[in-house]
Amino acid sequence: MPRTWRNILRHEFIGLRCEVVDSKNKCQVGIKGVVIDETRNTIVIRTKRGDKRIEKRGRVFRFWLDDGSVVDVNGDSIVARPEDRIKKKFRKW
Repeated sequence: MPRTWRNILRHEFIGLRCEVVDSKNKCQVGIKGVVIDETRNTIVIRTKRGDKRIEKRGRVFRFWLDDGSVVDVNGDSIVARPEDRIKKKFRKW
């Protein structure tokens, strides 16, 4: 099943282009690159200046999907281990 804006919360983020569009820490806004790792509480983004570990809670991430569409995801809704999040049921959004 391809990743779309409707099912992005139930898929892996690793390999997607990503940008931090809102954050409690304003220094993190604008960080962009490719997601190389994900843990329960963080996403690791490979940027031109090295790898950046960004906490999920309190941030908004913009992902570019394989079909060319763009989706913004509230980090609070993805705080979970990736393998648990994939199995989790989400209400429609």
